Amino acid sequence: MASVISKALKITGQLESTEDIQIDGQIDGDVRGVGVKIGQNARVKGTVYGDEVELAGTIEGRIESKKVTLGGTARMTGDVWFQDIKIDSGAYINGNLKPDLGKQDAKADIKPVAKPTATVSPLSAGLGNGTAHA
Repeated sequence: MASVISKALKITGQLESTEDIQIDGQIDGDVRGVGVKIGQNARVKGTVYGDEVELAGTIEGRIESKKVTLGGTARMTGDVWFQDIKIDSGAYINGNLKPDLGKQDAKADIKPVAKPTATVSPLSAGLGNGTAHA
């Protein structure tokens, strides 16, 4: 079962899980999980690491994943490191696609932060709805 960050939550700091993560809220920091799904109204500012990353919302940062799926509502600002990628019609990308994750010169073996910290707070009404405007 995936850990869920609901749309009512905003996390500042590192987020790590040894299982899957479903993000529907806001993360200001790096995210690391086995499978990471970023919902349509979610927003992440930082690097997202995972064996599989599915983006339907917004990332300002970087993705490093073996398998990446950018849905039609995805808004990606930053580089995407991958082995396999699927980009649906309508997805927005402002960055470089780097199909070399896992090669010696790639940064796939970055270790997690030793002592992750996070602050969780509810979002104020009307703020952080994750809507991206292109």
